[in-house]
Amino acid sequence: MPSKESAESVEGSARWQVLLAGISLITMFAAGIYAQGLDPFYLDAWLASAPMKLAAAYAGCLFSIVAAHELGHYLSARQRGVPASRPYLLPGIGPIPGMGMVPFFGSFGAFIRLKWHRASAADLTAVAGWGPVAGFVVTVAVLLVGVGLSDVAPVSAGDGGDVMRLGDSLLMQAMIYLHHGALPDSQELALHPVALAGWVGCLLTSLNLLPIGQLDGGHLVYSVLGQRARYVSYAGAVLLVAMGVLVFPGWLLFAALLGAMGLVHPPMLQGPTLPLRRAWMLGAGALMFVLTVTPAPVEVDSVVEMVAQSLQE
Repeated sequence: MPSKESAESVEGSARWQVLLAGISLITMFAAGIYAQGLDPFYLDAWLASAPMKLAAAYAGCLFSIVAAHELGHYLSARQRGVPASRPYLLPGIGPIPGMGMVPFFGSFGAFIRLKWHRASAADLTAVAGWGPVAGFVVTVAVLLVGVGLSDVAPVSAGDGGDVMRLGDSLLMQAMIYLHHGALPDSQELALHPVALAGWVGCLLTSLNLLPIGQLDGGHLVYSVLGQRARYVSYAGAVLLVAMGVLVFPGWLLFAALLGAMGLVHPPMLQGPTLPLRRAWMLGAGALMFVLTVTPAPVEVDSVVEMVAQSLQE
């Protein structure tokens, strides 16, 4: 039987978990206010009834997506006897005064601490996979409601430099078509805060499912390929850097972060790898990734375009 001290060390500090959850809710509210074109650094924005209701809808939906993802991990781990902490939510940072329009969604996701040195491929697959599945299900539900609440507007209405244009995943495109049909080039969707929360849920899901290192996608690939998964991880990192140069510079920052965390999955399998015929969770993860990934989450100039513009000047 584990001692009380060891059990508490795995569960983590409830005080910190509650504190981070509270701060995350505040930053999610701030992001919901910011998404409406208001400045969350001014008290008036927090006292206005209508914007606060929309901010609450955004914060509640995004919190539900992040919580579902982590609970998927947590409950699966507990069911399989893997010691796991309660979730630690990670507050988002921004907007920063004077920095202009920057991506600010109010959350960097969350994580749980797992205490295992060796694991069977089946256990690793289940714990890694059920988080994205749970988060994806809630994301689909949020998008189904949020895109229906969103309005179609002329593209010219958002030509100002203070408007942040977001890219669409296949799932988002399907939801738009379901509710509004095929939009002509002259029109675009003005996202309701609930839809924006679903969009962020797609982004978080796709990031977690990248087949790199110790991300959820990396765990799934490692459970099937074992140490050979490092080649997939290297290829994924190279592709991420290429996407950062050619499409969206933000991928370079994420690639650097993953490189600092380690691209090679540590050896932890106890027993054989999972046969491909039983790796349905890997297939589910690949499908969810394809549906939620957005090559250019925010429409900005690529590194190549910025270099070309500087040379012309």
